[in-house]
Amino acid sequence: MEKLLKSDLRPDVYNYWDQLVGHLNGNISKIFNGEMIYPRQLEIHLPADHKIPCNFNCVYCAGRKFIKELEPFEIDALELLRKLDGNIPYVIYGGSYTEPLLNPYLMTFLNITKRTGCHFGIHTNGSLLKRLEEEQGWITELCRIAEDKIDYLSVSLDAVSIESHCRIKNIKYNWFSEIIEGIRMACEIRTDKPAIRVCYLMNSFNSSQEEIDKIVKFARDAGVDSLRFSIPFASYAQDFKTVRGYKRNVEQRYSLLYLERIKKYLSKDKLEKPFIFWMSPHFQDIELFDFQQCVYGYYQICWGADGYIYRCTTVSAPNFKDLRLGKLTADFQSLKDMILANQTPSFNCNQCFSRGARCNRMGLEINRAYKIDSL
Repeated sequence: MEKLLKSDLRPDVYNYWDQLVGHLNGNISKIFNGEMIYPRQLEIHLPADHKIPCNFNCVYCAGRKFIKELEPFEIDALELLRKLDGNIPYVIYGGSYTEPLLNPYLMTFLNITKRTGCHFGIHTNGSLLKRLEEEQGWITELCRIAEDKIDYLSVSLDAVSIESHCRIKNIKYNWFSEIIEGIRMACEIRTDKPAIRVCYLMNSFNSSQEEIDKIVKFARDAGVDSLRFSIPFASYAQDFKTVRGYKRNVEQRYSLLYLERIKKYLSKDKLEKPFIFWMSPHFQDIELFDFQQCVYGYYQICWGADGYIYRCTTVSAPNFKDLRLGKLTADFQSLKDMILANQTPSFNCNQCFSRGARCNRMGLEINRAYKIDSL
């Protein structure tokens, strides 16, 4: 599969081990030395509108098998974010099973993020962008507070027609047209910030050559910064045997076909805009989980939508209560204690693997790189 690509031309922001080493000022001896080190980023899964986790029911949702509890924790979380005072430099707003733009506090969180000197990232299905701009000037405000293109808005589009969008997202209402218009509005309103990224999960509903041609044309016409093609990975909270079956039946079956169809569009220079790239299933290959130690706690910590703090985003659901670090409160010392607990060398990754919990791309790359570097 990879022979079609002569080199790994992912954007630099996808080189997670390098980012962690940079965060540690090049000194990986800080790992497991007993000192509490603020991680590079904090991911906050806001509890949507407190009524429903998400307005979509995507066929390929990574958190499809998660128990989807919601806990209104925003007031404590805002106070805790202020107390952090920028010590965690990157704050990501997404969700393992929630849609962040449903949450009424999101813009407040974003403003606190910027006032404390941090950068933000937003991962959304994009459905509410147009409505929020028309009703609140939300996109205008987002662009106003953005500092540069380290701040970003990422939209999971995954379709290029109303029909394919409804099938993939398992919905009946035509959100697709509003999402397309919302992306266009964001690109028109901003000057050069924040970065606007589009993600396109390839599957049998949306990956004909005609559809690929259309999504590339849209990305170019709208003026987004990047367009990422990939095959959806197997949902979390599944045993490794099931994930291996998905690898055989989906990833290995379709990777060559899809890659061949997009190959002519792939960027050859990182300065191209939009930067169009392929995220290979290799970067989350189930056969790469051959490590025991978890160093991901130096890269990220997660505030889950159920009001608990978790070791990482891929276990941030009540399915994995025993992997919680503690309850989210406004107590700053408790947060620091949990960060330190998330950086212990005594945690064995088999505590996750044995019950169907596995790393995302970031955690997998970082943990394998640390293992190799430590040999």
